[in-house]
Amino acid sequence: MTLNEYLDHYLSYKDMLLFEALALVLAIACVVVIALLASAGARKAKIRNATKRKIYKYEYIHNAIERFYEMIFSATSILSFLSVYYLIDRFVTTGEFRVFWDAHSDMLLLVLIVLSCVINTLLDKLFVRLRMITHEEKGSVRLMGMFYIILIFIYIKYIYENNNYDGFIMYFLGLMIGRFVYFDASFKDFVAALKGAMKNLPLLLVGLSYTGIMCLIGFTGKYLLKSNGVLVSTFFAHIFMIVAIFIVAHSHIVDLFVRRPKGYKAATKEDSAMDSDYDDESDFCDEGHLPK
Repeated sequence: MTLNEYLDHYLSYKDMLLFEALALVLAIACVVVIALLASAGARKAKIRNATKRKIYKYEYIHNAIERFYEMIFSATSILSFLSVYYLIDRFVTTGEFRVFWDAHSDMLLLVLIVLSCVINTLLDKLFVRLRMITHEEKGSVRLMGMFYIILIFIYIKYIYENNNYDGFIMYFLGLMIGRFVYFDASFKDFVAALKGAMKNLPLLLVGLSYTGIMCLIGFTGKYLLKSNGVLVSTFFAHIFMIVAIFIVAHSHIVDLFVRRPKGYKAATKEDSAMDSDYDDESDFCDEGHLPK
């Protein structure tokens, strides 16, 4: 297929709207599941004051939902640079740019990685402003986003039986090892990083389910095409997921499931009820909100 044929296929308004409707329904379902899981986790915190308990639960649930958003943003930003790299390497085979690419592809890949970090920051600060998660939580969620991409690669290689991405898999494993182990790191640092990432495991499972259903229906219905690369089509699915998250976040649909406490005002990270005195630990809680 030519570029114009791909554009005509993907920009069909009817197919786009149907696929976006699917992404929106699934996004709402994910938020409801996360809210239920977080609500159950919040009950483990022993807070005697009724008002503070309600505020804590409200912030706790929104914190979990925002970490889910951040994981999808992180995975999408990673897929963006991998998809661009793959498309150029596969489809640009001749011409001056190909010569330039062959000579400087490693440096250009570094540039793409930096741009993906910029995209991630724009998504969680401007597109959907995340207020309920700390900088440390973002780091652990983004690390989980790398696991997210590795699992997608494993599915493509061993379930879909496509070996086109073996180089990407090895490269990405190197990135993950580098993220965990660095020259001045101690074993304690490694364990802390791993522990922080693993506490987002429920979100990883929800996110992979979201992606899996989107891709299953997309490929089965022939809206997502294999001819331009399974990885690229997965990235296209994530674009629809990002738009769905934008709609969910800015329409405040979550408020239908998570009631805002009366008189509640958005707390800063310093005076949040999640950092107040309580004496029990919840499995759904990240390291920034462990009991004092």
